[in-house]
Amino acid sequence: MWLDNASREAVSQFWQRCGESEPFPRSLERSVALALPVAIIKLPRLMLGDIENWLARRARPFSFNCRSRAVRGCLVAFGGQGFIFVDGADPDDERRFTVAHEAGHFIVDYWLLREAAIEKFGGCITEVFDGLRRPGVTERVHAVLADTRLGVYTKLMERDGGGDAGVWEVEDRADRVALALLAPPEEVLSSADTSAATFAERQAALTLALCERFGLPASAAPAYAASLLESVDRGPSWAESLRLG
Repeated sequence: MWLDNASREAVSQFWQRCGESEPFPRSLERSVALALPVAIIKLPRLMLGDIENWLARRARPFSFNCRSRAVRGCLVAFGGQGFIFVDGADPDDERRFTVAHEAGHFIVDYWLLREAAIEKFGGCITEVFDGLRRPGVTERVHAVLADTRLGVYTKLMERDGGGDAGVWEVEDRADRVALALLAPPEEVLSSADTSAATFAERQAALTLALCERFGLPASAAPAYAASLLESVDRGPSWAESLRLG
């Protein structure tokens, strides 16, 4: 299964809340506005300092507590709502992937966890989530078990793709949700020709379709194509794997 159950449910809930299916290639901007309590903010040549200044001008002071640097995108979530900041100078395909990636973080890593906590503890738990009071013993144990971050939630999409290897799983899941929102696996595979004799040819054909029909950036399409092909047993043969290695 290309998506885990939680991510699959997150994507399903997103389109249910949206109430409509966006044609390809998807920008997701209207869909995000319909489905989520999130605003998308485009700032040219996005820097962390730009985000801090933008929030401060709107009486929402926040600091990343680090030196300002260029980022491709950023999610800041608090009080059940969020802001997705995007580098407005990026090409369309990179911007749409950034929006989808940060929306994935908001849905899976913030919003659904917050909703689950409210269901378990009641509305008062939002004070803990938002960092307005310390959690009680039961709440604190639950937060640790659920690996939930309390207070303001932030996630960055670095420009160089770098980052702490310890958060790889979280970033990979956000990427998978993003790709499923922009180019659903079943939609891609149902319309793709995967009959070419070699894996390289199959990957090249699927990569082209992902870029041209679904609007994915070249930075994301080849790896997604390879992953989808492997999920339906159309990955490299044993001999091809030796050559790729």
